Amino acid sequence: MSLTGGIVLTASDIYKNDVIRKHAIGACGQDKHGDLYRYAKLATTDGVAGKLHTSLGREANHQNLALSAAAAKGAYSVAPTVGATAVDADEYVGGYMCFSDVSPEGEWYRIVSHGASAGSEAVTFYLERPLLTAATTSSEVALVRNVWNAPAISQLIAERPAGVCVIDVDVSVAPYTWLKTRGVQPVLMDTTGVTVGLKCTISDQVDGAAGLYSDVDAEFEIGQAMQTGTAGEFNPVYLTID
Repeated sequence: MSLTGGIVLTASDIYKNDVIRKHAIGACGQDKHGDLYRYAKLATTDGVAGKLHTSLGREANHQNLALSAAAAKGAYSVAPTVGATAVDADEYVGGYMCFSDVSPEGEWYRIVSHGASAGSEAVTFYLERPLLTAATTSSEVALVRNVWNAPAISQLIAERPAGVCVIDVDVSVAPYTWLKTRGVQPVLMDTTGVTVGLKCTISDQVDGAAGLYSDVDAEFEIGQAMQTGTAGEFNPVYLTID
């Protein structure tokens, strides 16, 4: 495995939707002006230009999971016992398995595949690189989604923003697209709106909208309003998600 440089996007690249995946999910692209985009696979909700997308919600029953069996150093698979919440096949692909307690706590591994489960049983996750440290049945892991794998139009303030659609996307035809994460972008405004120059966050009022950033502890800053927002309109925001 080697590190690679960023993807250079042309003016037309950002408006293309792909039927077949052409980049890693979450790959970062940059245009010649310095604006940033993330490659995403949209799932059940069509993308709408100017609407904010966020990661799917966390599953409490997929956190602090004990391993069903020990895993040796060099192993490419780990089988934690998930709680009473179903696991869809490959829903965590591109995401992370983070060891949270007992050695190898503090280490993380990217997930490349896994099967489905109704919950309350061991599920085998296959990793991009082998374990650096052996794990035991006392080791605990947390499963973390790839933000750009099936993000949704959402008003979940606690979730990580994935970016804003720059073009309408019909997911039944071509689900892969670029979401803008840095630079000027018209974004739907919620019912309160945002005063020019103030910080924006994920709206808790309107799906896919931006709202006023007011709670430092609970909200994620997505950018700065470049115009006083009008409820229901798409007003320019300088995105700072990346």
